[in-house]
Amino acid sequence: MSTVPHQINPAEPTRCVIFSGAPGCVPFTPQASDFIIACDHGYDHALSQNIRPNLLVGDFDSCLAPRDPSIPCLTVSAEKDDTDTMLAIRHGLSLGFRNFLLLGATGGRADHFFANCSACAFLAKQGAHCEMRDSHYTLYTLSQGSLTLKQQTGAFLSVFSFCDTSYGVTLQGVKYPLENATLTNDVPLGVSNEFAAETAHISLQSGLLLILVTHP
Repeated sequence: MSTVPHQINPAEPTRCVIFSGAPGCVPFTPQASDFIIACDHGYDHALSQNIRPNLLVGDFDSCLAPRDPSIPCLTVSAEKDDTDTMLAIRHGLSLGFRNFLLLGATGGRADHFFANCSACAFLAKQGAHCEMRDSHYTLYTLSQGSLTLKQQTGAFLSVFSFCDTSYGVTLQGVKYPLENATLTNDVPLGVSNEFAAETAHISLQSGLLLILVTHP
């Protein structure tokens, strides 16, 4: 696998935005400080929105557009342990990014979607913030600490344990609050909650949460 040197300035607000290849990629306007990685068919998604990636990653077995030779590229074999998205995440972490946004990572094949959920969980365990977004919902993972979300009228807020047991789960600013609760991955207690304030606050002592905001 080729290597692409890159440095980020930790003093600047930076985010690693990853375009994956699932269908239904939502419209996106990048910030000036975003570092954009396109994974295989995700390159087609980026080009359809006139977005030029900073880096291409993948085995390119599904990319339709000719690759721009001026864009740095990490080319890997189709026979590999990591998905293209996971490779992009690992590279983003190696560059120092701790804020990730995944686009084009839902829909399509269910196994790829679940793999991307697992990749988000990996990021949470690395202490990184991750958001996976499409037109229907936004997904977050949290391994410890807290997350505050702005109210969305008519949206559902669901919180699931993404490990055997998550301890010390507190939900505030919601219709059905929790205080220091224990969630397990075999009882969906946290499904279909609702915002009851301008912000919802979710905190966790230990474990791993998958947080899903379903848009109206």
